[in-house]
Amino acid sequence: MNASLNRQRPEFLWLLLAGALMLLALGWASWTVVVKHRQASGLLADIEPRHARLAGMLQNKELLAQAESALQANFSEYVSPAEEDPGQIANAALQRVRELASARGLRVTSSQTAAPREDNGFDRIGLSLRVEGDWPDLVALLRELPRQRPALYTTTVQLGVQGFSAQGTPQTMFGNLELYALKERRP
Repeated sequence: MNASLNRQRPEFLWLLLAGALMLLALGWASWTVVVKHRQASGLLADIEPRHARLAGMLQNKELLAQAESALQANFSEYVSPAEEDPGQIANAALQRVRELASARGLRVTSSQTAAPREDNGFDRIGLSLRVEGDWPDLVALLRELPRQRPALYTTTVQLGVQGFSAQGTPQTMFGNLELYALKERRP
């Protein structure tokens, strides 16, 4: 009879309902903690290798500084610094090519520079030259151009024969060279 009395009392139903809600809230909170723990574990698993690499890099500061200076030295062999004037870079490059051509017995009949234009984060300074002379001298010049520092890059090379002798042999060869030099852009 005591059990039937407890079932009829509203306080018992309210306590039962409150207990069920507390169990439901506890279950939801537990599920949320488990989900957040899994997310945090996954994030830590992603970050841990990066952190280990960064810690290793920080331990090798001297090695990184040496690599950076070597990279900068290598970069300066191929690209002129941003501080230099594009006109001076163009004139110096033309002068180098003229001297190379003259040293090989070639004549530079025309040369000109183009205004710098932006090309993948660099200023590209165009150079045009026409050289005349014997075939072996022209080949020697073309072999020497890639060795120049700061580097000179070739866009187009047109080679041809200029005039013929009475026996049908070429008098002189000519080469129209379209070159360019790169200059670092200011940030």
